[in-house]
Amino acid sequence: MTVELQELLTDLADSSWAPDPSRRLARGIEERIVAHIPSRLRMALGADEAAQIARLVAWERCKQLAADPPQDGPSWGYLANKVRWRLADAVRANTLRSRRHPLTQHLPEQQDTTGPSELGTLLDEIAIELSRQGLPMAQARRYIVIASEGPRFERSSIVARLIAAGATRAQGEGFAWLLRGGAAKPAALARLAAGHAPSEIFRDPVVRRWFLAAAGLDPHFSAGRSGLGRSAGVAWRTEPTGPGLARTA
Repeated sequence: MTVELQELLTDLADSSWAPDPSRRLARGIEERIVAHIPSRLRMALGADEAAQIARLVAWERCKQLAADPPQDGPSWGYLANKVRWRLADAVRANTLRSRRHPLTQHLPEQQDTTGPSELGTLLDEIAIELSRQGLPMAQARRYIVIASEGPRFERSSIVARLIAAGATRAQGEGFAWLLRGGAAKPAALARLAAGHAPSEIFRDPVVRRWFLAAAGLDPHFSAGRSGLGRSAGVAWRTEPTGPGLARTA
């Protein structure tokens, strides 16, 4: 593909992200970014996860570049560097997690042969659902971009970036789980990319709480076990325990 990134982003901005130029950008990301992910990163993350993270970072970065282009103009090389930084960070996070849990076994990932995911549509589904919960659409889009920026894509870094941008900690945690998820609970974005129906995903009580937190309606949300398992506004009851139970807890 010989079309320069600047030309694609100009067409997208002029057309308000119409379907045809959006498809051209998606093809460009596949050909210039996803197809050239270093093999060591594909092996470390699995082909599907590496490709999906690359699409997320590239697409959201293009959204920002189209709205606020740099003086020298964007380039495919600049975009590729952003993607490699994020993938390298994901590899480091996985390495640390495997060191903490040496007995965890990872199932081999299945190669996705259905073609590139409509990433922009998936992120729009999340932004629309956040607006239904009361978060302004412009703010939802801005927080999604901030969450995907920078070379670190682990949950703690996403939370830190959003707090620095004015979000509460609970909102940062909610966005981190919606976009990044965890080993035991896939992100809402990952489930959408896997083909699950949005209505099914958004009815999941855990995912609903992520949306409430991201929209600022669950100020006590946290990423711990209690934050994922209980309903908003419900506190855990602490049962008295005897000395023996306290010692063995």
